[in-house]
Amino acid sequence: MRVMMLLLVWLLAAEAKGLDFRQILTLKTVKNVALQYPNKRGETLEETAMAICLAETSGGKVKWGDKQLLRKGIKQASYGIMQVRLATARFVARKYNLIDVKLMSDTQIITKMMHDPIFNARIAVLYLVYLSDSSKSYFEAVSRYNGGRVNYPYYNKIQRCLKIIRRHNL
Repeated sequence: MRVMMLLLVWLLAAEAKGLDFRQILTLKTVKNVALQYPNKRGETLEETAMAICLAETSGGKVKWGDKQLLRKGIKQASYGIMQVRLATARFVARKYNLIDVKLMSDTQIITKMMHDPIFNARIAVLYLVYLSDSSKSYFEAVSRYNGGRVNYPYYNKIQRCLKIIRRHNL
């Protein structure tokens, strides 16, 4: 009972600082997934993954992105709490031999990315690990998550989100 009361007080305090209960739960989900997948240097990228989630969807509040790309076709849009494209999910499935994902149709992957935050975070974190392992710097890895080797506006946005993550002790 005492633990529940302390948790409630902590969550209310965090909400007062700008993140609501749902955002905190989403970010904690991303963190727990990220802790399972270290890069080749043994580093886990949980803070970066949470910052990306916060930057891309405000911590899971918006799960549908790139609406202008959706007009070009459902395969061009980004989906879920981490805004992952279908092509990225397919790439990650091949790279990490994710049999379950390889066997899914495009519609099944998109549906799962939209409605299963753990699945979406797993694909995004594995992609982030790949970027970390194949990039020359942290800056490049973060930039590449958003589609370019040099993307100062996106990198700066992630840095601002990292400050929020750290301020909330997530």
